[in-house]
Amino acid sequence: MSASEGLRVGFVGSGWSDRVQIPVFQLGGLKPHAIASAQRANAERVAAKHHLPEIYDDWQALVTSDSVEIVSICTPPDLHAEIAVAALAAGKHVICEKPTALSVAEAEAMLAAAQAAPGRLAIMDHELRFHPQRLHMRQLIKEGYIGSVLQARFDRLGSERLDPNQPWTWWSDASRGGGMVNALGSHLLDLARWMIGRIESLTAHLQLGHLYRTDPQSGYQRQVTADDHADLLLRFANGALGSITVSGITPGGYGMSILVVGTEGALQLDNQDQLFGMKGAYPAGAWEPIRPKNNLPVVEGLPNQGPFTVGSYYLAQTLAMSLPMGETLLDDAASFYDGLVVQRALDAARRAHAEKVWENL
Repeated sequence: MSASEGLRVGFVGSGWSDRVQIPVFQLGGLKPHAIASAQRANAERVAAKHHLPEIYDDWQALVTSDSVEIVSICTPPDLHAEIAVAALAAGKHVICEKPTALSVAEAEAMLAAAQAAPGRLAIMDHELRFHPQRLHMRQLIKEGYIGSVLQARFDRLGSERLDPNQPWTWWSDASRGGGMVNALGSHLLDLARWMIGRIESLTAHLQLGHLYRTDPQSGYQRQVTADDHADLLLRFANGALGSITVSGITPGGYGMSILVVGTEGALQLDNQDQLFGMKGAYPAGAWEPIRPKNNLPVVEGLPNQGPFTVGSYYLAQTLAMSLPMGETLLDDAASFYDGLVVQRALDAARRAHAEKVWENL
């Protein structure tokens, strides 16, 4: 297929792909082509909705299809490693949802597969790296706008796990990679590394909002083993301190925000993706808008204007421009090595919570 028609993408999993990736990737210049789901009815529904010509109930068939050039893995985390390794062995480019895997060992296997497939893209779907405001914030930090970083705070507060009547799903199951620290803590750990630098050590506290949820298949109450809320404290190698809070049990929610304080000022990205800066030490300084959200180009046709959706669009646009030129090492993308580092941090956070200690990374 010519570059002008777009690289053909096959999606494994029918949730996130249906809601965001398929329509957004198409707008970004890629060509959604195939869908695989263990529940064939789900694959058929997504294919009909988005006009995809290939339908599979077996992910192995999708990753070996000659018509698929990029495999996007949108399954629960317990399938990530197996699919990623197989797709790379089949010569496909791979985009994998977070968290990377279930364990460091699985993440290491994914990295080894990527290293054994030169010329193939192998990235984590940490699309917030491609969001214009977050890119601009990182650039300002690197340019010394706030001096040396002293502290950084990354928050995402939502209410999606607050309702006790929500059914038990894999999200409630730690053994399948469920929980807020995996789902959203992984994103914020990656942002923290990308913006501030190497995380040297951390500690964590994980919390359940509801101990049991109803299993929709059996009708019985089933124990929840995955966290609904997580607080992490970080020490960076450059001496800065940091914190991450991810919650699904905050009434009303709030969204995402970032605050970075330095020796010569501060930067803040609020929950509306408005970027503010302060020069000078408080209270001498004052918050000033740096790049108001209404000055950003609005991408028409997106399912929503949330940061994950907007970031996904710019990621797709980057891939559509870079891959046809043979460029698979992208400056702002999170590699499988980055995914391994985040997996180490996630595993360390769970140990730190269980043992009430600081964990070195």
